[in-house]
Amino acid sequence: MSSAPAAGEATSAGVALLGVLGVSAALVPAEPLVVTVAGTVAGGLSLTGLDWGRVRRLVLRLKWFYLSLVVFYGWWPTGSEDWVAGLQEAGWRIAALMLVVVLVVWLTGRFPRPALVRALGGLLDGPRQVLGGWGERFARRLFLALALFEGERGALEQRRAGLRGVRRARLAQVREWLVLRLDQALAGGGDVAAGTAVESGLPSGWRAPRGALAWLWAGAVAVWWVALGAGFE
Repeated sequence: MSSAPAAGEATSAGVALLGVLGVSAALVPAEPLVVTVAGTVAGGLSLTGLDWGRVRRLVLRLKWFYLSLVVFYGWWPTGSEDWVAGLQEAGWRIAALMLVVVLVVWLTGRFPRPALVRALGGLLDGPRQVLGGWGERFARRLFLALALFEGERGALEQRRAGLRGVRRARLAQVREWLVLRLDQALAGGGDVAAGTAVESGLPSGWRAPRGALAWLWAGAVAVWWVALGAGFE
């Protein structure tokens, strides 16, 4: 078991979390100029340390969602007259989603998980924990689910290989198995908890990346300045 995060760690994680949420929220309409500025922000953060292997794996796992965007905007372009413009809009939305993945990987890779849990829990609970600790419980489950989502690839492939029957039945069995694995992890039992509840592997002398935080917040301000100038439709 790791010790509870220091107040300074949680504060730095909270500042980073709010910055990432700010940039991600501005990316929702996927305005081209906003996506470009956010890409510059993400590129600067990547220079402070980024696990590109994690980025690649998570980006590829969303491939079917990208395809759905291409099909949707290609068939039913919004605010345009032809499918070419619709595909361009889909492309910008896919790029925006990929940038969110990069930001999340940077956030979870640069800050210890206990600090992120405490920071997010504090934000959700509000001042003096008016929600009675619900926010921290939700934060713990969220980060555990994210860890399970990333770490179960090998076990999932083995599970699929051992299944027989029609595709619909196999998908149902896999979904049920994943839900069971998540329940076991949340309960803290078995090999699931051992494999997913491991705390961050950051070195013991970890320090908050203050330069990166300054860059993140400067970028968040710039992204919103551009977004408000472009106007949300």
